[in-house]
Amino acid sequence: MRTSDPDIFAIGDCAGKRDFFTRKDTNVMLASTATAEARIAGANLYQLKVVRENKGTIAIYSTYINGLVLGSAGLTETAAKKEGFDIIVGIAEGVDKHPKSLPGVNKVKVKLIFSRQSGILMGGQVCGGLSAGEMINIICMAIQQRVSLTELETLQMATHPYLTSAPTMYPIVSAAQDALTNV
Repeated sequence: MRTSDPDIFAIGDCAGKRDFFTRKDTNVMLASTATAEARIAGANLYQLKVVRENKGTIAIYSTYINGLVLGSAGLTETAAKKEGFDIIVGIAEGVDKHPKSLPGVNKVKVKLIFSRQSGILMGGQVCGGLSAGEMINIICMAIQQRVSLTELETLQMATHPYLTSAPTMYPIVSAAQDALTNV
């Protein structure tokens, strides 16, 4: 986050951004990106002995509109194809509590985009109830750590009837399983 002047750091909307996968310049102006940059700049400013690196923006966001949560992280299917990536897509639909007869259950839909060659997760989108906001965070962490299709398919997660989808039908795992059928 250091500029050409060693005593000046740039973060947030005034700092250039590079895409996590393509390394191309991108115009992402999100608080989550700026906050990550601020942590890196702070560590560098105070010469903390911790390795911190900005590997590029994953462009994660979530929003809430009239009871519906929408989230996206990384490349969409359209963007991945436009960049020339050979991809595998997995889609799953389910509910955010179990059993589905519980009061306040919301439908959840997850779409995951994987590299066909390496199997790593490149992007994902989620829509549904409040749990979708945390699912997109899981997807972003998986992108950042270059988690593979088979690793997501065997993901272990904490579940509770009132808090999450059933462990046997967890939407992220189900979308990864769906992608495996498209290999």
